[in-house]
Amino acid sequence: MRNQRKNIEIYWQRTRRLSFALLLCWLVVSFSLLFFARELSEYHFFGWSFSFYMAAQGMTLFFVVLLGFFSVCSHRIEQKYKTSLMDNH
Repeated sequence: MRNQRKNIEIYWQRTRRLSFALLLCWLVVSFSLLFFARELSEYHFFGWSFSFYMAAQGMTLFFVVLLGFFSVCSHRIEQKYKTSLMDNH
């Protein structure tokens, strides 16, 4: 029972760390794009300024990749602690 409780605590700790890390990544990328928009507009990507492209398409793609990464990592964490989580319910 004690080992099961510890595994559940570790599971939630890792899940929170993953969530926090990805939220921090999202914040840094979003803020950087807005803060450096003028500097990024000097570069061109497929005929558009890089800041415009990132605002229109790139950030959406980044968020989708971020969600996919979260899903894969969460699944791995759940598989590792699956027995402890199932016994708890």
